[in-house]
Formats: sequence, structure tokens, C-alpha cells
Amino acid sequence: MPDERRSQCYCQQCSRHSDGFKYQTHQVIAKHRKKYGPGPKAQGYQQLKRVPSIRRPLAPQTNVAEPAGPHQYYHGEHDPEIQAPDDLRYDADQFEGGNDEAHPVEDQLPAPEAQINQELPLIRRQQQQPPPPDQNFVLVDLPEIREPGADRDEDDAPSLVPVAFQEKAEVRYAYLTAVMANVYGNLPWMQATNLLNHTLNGLFIANALPVFPRPVRALASAKRHLGIDPDQWIIQYAICPECWKHISPAQLQELPTPNCTVPDCTGILYTERRDAKGRLIRTAVKINPQTSLIGSLRRMLMRPGFARSIRDSRNDIQQQNDDENFTMTDIHHGTLWHELETNILREVGEFGTVRDRPVEGRNRQKLTEHRYGLHLTMNCDWMGILENRPHSTGAIYFAINDLPRDQRFLQINVICAAVLPGPKEPNVQQINHCLEPSTRDLMKLQNGVTMDIFEEEPADIYADCEILDCDMPAAHKLSGTAGHSHDMHPCLYCDTDITKVNTREGFDYSWTASDDHHLLRQSYYSRDANPLRQKAILDDHGVRWVILNLVAGWFPSKKTALDFMHCIFLGIIAHLFMRVLFGGYMFSGVGGRNSPKQRFETLINSVKWPTHITRLPKNLGENQSLKKADEWRRLLTITPVLLWWSWKDERDDIPDIAPPVPPNVQVPQFSRRCQRIYGAVLLLCVGVRLLATRSISMSQARLGQSFLSQYCLRCLDLKIHLTINHHASMHIADMIKMFGPVYSWWLFAFERFNGMLERVNHNGHDGGRMELTLMRNWVQTHLIYEYALSLPEGAHDMERAVLNEIIKTQAQQRGSMMTEIAVYRSEAAHDNVRLPLRQAKFINLRTFGPEGVLYPHLITYCRLLWPDLTIVDDFSPDAGIPFFASKVARALTYIRKDGIRYGCTTNRRTQSDAYAFVSYGQSRFPVEITALLVVGVSNKVPHVCALVRRFKSDENIPLMPWSLFEHPLGIHTSYANEFLPHEVVPVSRIVCPLALIPVHSNIIKKNLWVSVSFDHVQLSTNRMEPEEYFDDDDDGDNVGGGL
Repeated sequence: MPDERRSQCYCQQCSRHSDGFKYQTHQVIAKHRKKYGPGPKAQGYQQLKRVPSIRRPLAPQTNVAEPAGPHQYYHGEHDPEIQAPDDLRYDADQFEGGNDEAHPVEDQLPAPEAQINQELPLIRRQQQQPPPPDQNFVLVDLPEIREPGADRDEDDAPSLVPVAFQEKAEVRYAYLTAVMANVYGNLPWMQATNLLNHTLNGLFIANALPVFPRPVRALASAKRHLGIDPDQWIIQYAICPECWKHISPAQLQELPTPNCTVPDCTGILYTERRDAKGRLIRTAVKINPQTSLIGSLRRMLMRPGFARSIRDSRNDIQQQNDDENFTMTDIHHGTLWHELETNILREVGEFGTVRDRPVEGRNRQKLTEHRYGLHLTMNCDWMGILENRPHSTGAIYFAINDLPRDQRFLQINVICAAVLPGPKEPNVQQINHCLEPSTRDLMKLQNGVTMDIFEEEPADIYADCEILDCDMPAAHKLSGTAGHSHDMHPCLYCDTDITKVNTREGFDYSWTASDDHHLLRQSYYSRDANPLRQKAILDDHGVRWVILNLVAGWFPSKKTALDFMHCIFLGIIAHLFMRVLFGGYMFSGVGGRNSPKQRFETLINSVKWPTHITRLPKNLGENQSLKKADEWRRLLTITPVLLWWSWKDERDDIPDIAPPVPPNVQVPQFSRRCQRIYGAVLLLCVGVRLLATRSISMSQARLGQSFLSQYCLRCLDLKIHLTINHHASMHIADMIKMFGPVYSWWLFAFERFNGMLERVNHNGHDGGRMELTLMRNWVQTHLIYEYALSLPEGAHDMERAVLNEIIKTQAQQRGSMMTEIAVYRSEAAHDNVRLPLRQAKFINLRTFGPEGVLYPHLITYCRLLWPDLTIVDDFSPDAGIPFFASKVARALTYIRKDGIRYGCTTNRRTQSDAYAFVSYGQSRFPVEITALLVVGVSNKVPHVCALVRRFKSDENIPLMPWSLFEHPLGIHTSYANEFLPHEVVPVSRIVCPLALIPVHSNIIKKNLWVSVSFDHVQLSTNRMEPEEYFDDDDDGDNVGGGL
């Protein structure tokens, strides 16, 4: 509808509308005119009062008349192309009359090529103009920074094998107790040093102190001998407070002045003072602690068993997901896995063409052709680490995708390459400097680096960044593309502009995919351009220079993933509840206890969640803000039931009416009819469930994508305002095709790493000192883990006990840095089933559990399980193997399957986890687990099984609004507290936990249970809470323990 703020737009894009134009704001009209050019009804445009001077375009493919290379575009103050900022904008209020003379840029277009569609938008035609052929290519240089650790003295270089392993066990024990008391016991440095010396003096008195090698007595030396001094692996770069140019510690001492080395930068790098001995000390004003990617990999490969855990992809079948029905289970099933190349270098031509060529004398090879070809995921995110003032600290992580999924995102296997100092997030120039060390390492790893491997011959290690996986703002910043709020280039993956986000064009797949080669060309133009031209390139082409463009094989759109967690859970789902349901006053308080608002809160509070599921706030109807993606994820899972219960009438139907609006509030501008909104929300729930599965085929991904698309189109029909997240979600199926299931690369693990760093104690000092403490904590975790793994065979049991006690104590502290060590060590699974650590006790099957139920069911089950055995009742006179009631079965308090805990009703402490879905052929049904048992007969391997009873349901239960989609939604409806007879099933048939929602049917006048499964989006073991791995059962509550 027209209003006083909008006018008619007659650009080529808007002219396609049935009216021949669209109403747009003046600002959008000007941008449309610049991007798309005039339409056939250009009389809607009026002639400018002031026609700007004719200018050459800002990039070669926008029709530069004379040859110019990417390094020739900066001409200084007298460049005739550079106009005043006002000349770069058109004001719609200045239009007077319409003719094509007001479009000088279009007039400069060369004669159109026959193959270029002249009906395309102007910017698209410009991009399709063939650029001048490049004749001279120049090899890109490594980042202008010293190789990480290259200027370190040999004496300070860390050793891959601790020096202390050459010393006696009693000396190592003295080192260990003092260091651990300082690191984890908060013992001051001086007191810890005294503890070390007292222990060594005791050995001297007992004539047990060795003469050679002579034990060290300084705490710092003890840490280095043990190999757990993080400062040996951390490089404290001095950075300019203004531009963040990085200077290595040795370079800092060589600088003649404290001024920044970058031209025109006014930053001061260091201050000087004299110590008590008169020596001149230089202190960096600001530091950025980093670790070497190559150095970290060297250390990891010396861990026992680490190299064997790395996936060997040399014999993989490629492009398996070209089959639409092929089931992908991990990231290696994505198409990009086998496309990465090694032994290549990047070159740029004089007209901006970017190409990758083989290294001289070597053949280009796929990364998967090497035994140790590592596919890396890079993540960068920011967090607040102070409570009393704003301070945003960032971290750059590298995960190794070649490790198994359950080990890939353990903290001990993830490299924290840098902790970026606050208090503000860096701009693109600053973050480019922060990425220089990691980029340099990536460029070297791409062509192979020889490294030692534990108990193997040295080998060439290759690596490449497969995925840049960040939230949307960070992904756009690190890839160098325009921000997600940019008017013309908000989407990293296609040419959709911000005006299409709230039209059907944003969801009908009519867009054109981004051209990575075009983006790279423009990025290199921007590299050496002046600020005014850089902004123009960003506005016209949506890209700017970033350091990652130096890496051969890097493509900003292709290798940047759209994070599912932020886009869907924190984006679309949060928008649904905050803007539509809560913001649209869809839960009225009219009706008292029976009001939709009260029913909404009552049902949420009555849900029986599994113990590992994140709880939702009790007062969600009042306090409607959820902070975690986990919470939005849980809320969406029960949303179909929740909305039905809140809105249903006396006939259990959702009325097609709008709820009343509270007084003195502005009525929302979208349709508030409950039935229509419910139909749209149901599509969203199905789409998210289909896309977030652990294993997925492309046919399922495209089906889930279509549900998301239909949800967005329904929202548009309801006049609901959408955001860029809604359009970006249209590319999720493409992400799955490229990277495999979202479960294998979404950001829950990296968000958890941020939480770990947030909880590290620090001194609150600015200038990067807090960040140094965080980096020390991370690296020290790795070092202690590696020390524990590498203990020599002659290590004393007391030495191992100290390490184990630290590991267990730290793991019991939620979010502790040692959690994953404990989890990794405690995992010993068979068929993905792990039993409690305690020894289970035998039970009497005739008296245990429901009276007279367990023994007959279990003996029948064992006869079917072991048909080769003649099993007879222990009271039977028949010949055979007696099935003794008190000697064949042990009762378990709980089991863990796929990392999730399941309990039973016979144990009071685990009753909350006694509900699950169990598979029956191709179907699955909710059950109550009565008992968990380990049964063994004769010489058979003990077998783990469960006594269960299925929830009762029949055709008399009325159809629910979600019945058409109950299978993909994982919802099952049954009678409350009614079960089928007991039966025994193997625990391998337990599929997933469930949430139990009690409701009442007005039609059949009965209480019902709605069971919602949690298999589709359940995280793996590294998402479990630490204490769940160490919940030693109280003796009073246990019938038995582990096998």
C-alpha cells in the first residue's frame, strides 16, 4: 500500500510486478536504479536536477576502458575517477523528468555480447561481461608475519617428549604434586616452589635423590620438565591498539621506535621502563596470544593412538550423495570432502583473475589421496568474559574433521589458535592481522609438512580449511562478504537483496548463486584500493579484502557454511515465538485459569523431560526470553502439542479466529487467526525435524527444505514480516549436500567451548592479559592430557593416582576444562551401550520387580536368544541347563546408549529416564522400562536386555492436528497410565528418550499421554553434563551396579 514515505519504483526488477511498478522507499528506489537500471516504463523516473559527471566503473568487469591491474587502482588524491561522496548517491527527491541520459554508467557499457540476456539486471549484465584476458600472473605472498615460533631461542623451544620421562618416578612425582597444587589447588607460586623443594629435600635425606640428571628446584623449570608449561607453546604477539598489526616478541625488541609500522597508523606498540637492575624493559601495550597450528598438530600426533584415529579416506567412494537416497552420516559424505586439493599455489593476474596452479615439480593431488590429509573446520566467535563492564573477547578454533564424531569436538582435540583481545570486536582490517599466523600455517600445510608420529615413521601431514563455520555476522566478516543487513548483498550464497526477503522471490529459488571467482577478483581489487573505492566495491559487489583469499583453494561462498543453530534455533524459531506468538498476543489471559496463557504455562510445567534435556523456564508465559539455542530447540519439539493445548476449544479443535488483544497495545499488522498460524508452524516443525537428523539423504534434505520454504510463504500470506534468516534457510539443503548432515558441523560444541573460557578465572586486566590467561588454560588442558597419556610404563601407581584424581575432580565441576578427558577415558562401549562402572549384584528373578513377571519372561527370552542351549526351569526335573533364578541375572541401575542415560522404574534415582522409544521392525513405540538386566547362561557372553511395557493406544484415540505429520515429528499419542503386558527386549532396540506430555481429550473424556521423541536432534556424548559421567549411585538406592 502506498504511503507518504513510499513512491513508485520503475526499475527492471519492480517493473515485472503486475502493476508495472512497486512502492518502495526513496532510498531503495535509488539503489534499485543503480543496480537494475530503468525498466520499460522508465517515465516513472524523473530527470535528475544535477547529472553527475561521467565516471569509469570501479572494477574491470564493469567496463574499464583502459587496462588496469588490481594493484593499479589507487591513484591518490588526483584520481579523476574519485568523486565527492554525494556523487555516489542519487536522491529520489531530485528526479524531474525521465530519459536514459541520467544513466551514464549504462551508456558506457560496450557492445553487448550476443549470449548476454539484455533483460537481466544491470549489475548482472556487468558481471557477465568477459574481463580482459590476463597474461601475467604473480604468485601471492605469504602473510607479512614471521613464522609462528621461528624467532624463539632453541633453549625455549618446547620438547614433544617431556624431559621428566628420563628422570626417576619419585622426582616426577615431586614435580607433579607441586605443579598441580599451583595450577589446580590455587597454591601461590612461592609456596608451590617451597613444596617442591621440601619434597626433594626429603628424598635427599633418604638418600633417594638422584645425582644425574640433577632435579630442578624452580617451579617454572619443573613445569617445563613435565612438558606442561603452556607459555612454551603460546606466542604473545604485540599488536597495535589501532590497526592490530602483529609483531612477534623478537621483532618488538628490534623496533627503533614504539610507533606502529603500518603507514598512516598512529598506534603505539609498547612502553619502556627500567627494572631494578637498570635494564630497559619493553612492555607491549596490547597483546594477542596465539598458538601455532603446525606446532599444535606436531604435539597431537605424538599422542598414543591419535594418528590411528584419523580417518583414512584414500579408498572412499566419491560423490555418493549424488544418489538422492544415499544416507549421509557424517561430514565425509559431503561433496566438498573429496574436492580439496594440495600441492597448489595461488596466483593473481594483472586484470584480477585468480587461479590456482601446481607447485613447481609436483602434481596437484586431492587432500584425500594422502594418508594424513586433514580437513579442518574453522570457527570464530565472541563472548563476554566480564560481569561488571562490557568486554567482548573472541576465540579462533580449528577442529579436525577426520577424527570420529564422538572425539572431534572434545576440547582436547580442538586447537584454539587465538584468543582475540577486547573490549570491542575487531573490524575486518584488525581481524585480517589476527588471522595472519594461522593463514601462513594453512598455506604451508596445504603443501605438506613433515612431522613425527607416535610409534610410526615421520610422515608428511597435509591440511586445508574445509569449512568456515561461524554465526552469520562472523561468517560474513571472516569471508570478506557484505554483512547480513546489507541492502544489496545480504546473502552470502546468492544475489538476493534485502527487498526480496519479504516477497515470494526470496523463497522460490529464482535467484542466481554467488560466483566465487567474481568475488575473489573484486576482493583483490579492494585489497589495494583507497577507502572510498573499497566502500564502492563493497556496495556494488558485496565483497572486500580478507587474508584468507591468499590460501589456494579458498572460495568465500563455497567454503563458508550457514550455521543451522543460529539461523534456525536462534533465528527463525526465536522470531516465531518473540515476534509472532508472544509479540502478536496469541496467548490471551482472558478466561482465568482456563485462558490460553495459563494453559500454555501449565502444560510446559507438566512436561516430564529426560534428565539430560535442558529445562525450560517455569514462567515462560511471563518471561519470554530464552537465551540458549538448546532451549528454543526443546520448545519447538513440543510446539505442536503446546499450541493445540493453548488454543483448543471444547471440541478439541483449533478455532479459526484471532484471540483478543490486550487493551492499550498496538494491534499487530499480520493475520492472527490461530488455525492458519498453527498450520504454518506445523510446517516449520516438520522441516526442522527432517533437516536436523543425525543421518540424512538428499531426498530427505530437499523435503525438509520444501517444508521450510512453505512455512516462509505461509508467513508472507499472513503478512508476517520475515528476516534474512528466513531467506538464508533456503540454502540449508545445499549446505547438507556440501558438508553432510548438519549434526556433524553445527556450532553447539564451539558455543560450549566459549562457555568454558567464560568460566576461567582471570585477573581482569585489559590489553590482552585476560585473554592470555584463557589461552594458557586451554593449552594446559592439552598438555596435562598428553602427559597422562604418555606416562612411561615404569610410572608409579601414585603418579597415576594424582592425575586421575585431578581429572575426576575437575570433571565434576560443570564446564570444567578437564571434562572431556574424563569422558574420553570413561567411554568403553559395546554396540554403543555402556554399563555402570560398579560391579552389579545378582538378583532373585522370582522376587525382583513385579511379582511373578520377570522370571517367566526372561527364561522365554533366553531360550529364543540361545536356541542351541536347552534351558530349563530351575524347579523342573527335565534335563538341560538350569535357569537359576538367583544366579543368572544382575540388575543395572542404568545404561548409556549412544551416550544417553536410560533408567528403570525399579530404581528410584533413575525413574525419570525410564521412558523411551523402542523399535519394532520398521515402527517404534514408546515404552516404560521396568528393569535393566545383564543375563548370562553357561559359557555365553553376558547379554544386556530390558523388561518393558508398551504404552497402550488404539483407534479410539481421536486424530490430533499433527496426526498427518506424527512420524516425522516423532509424536505418539496413547492412554495415560495404561500399558500392554510386559516383554523383554534387547537394549540395542532402544532408539531414543522421550518427553512425556499429559493432556486431556474432551472427545473421549480420558487423559492421554503425548510422547515426543528426542532422537532427531539429540547431541552426542560431548554434549552431556559432566556430573552424569560420575554419578556414583548411593548404596541405599541401588540394587546393583555395573557388570
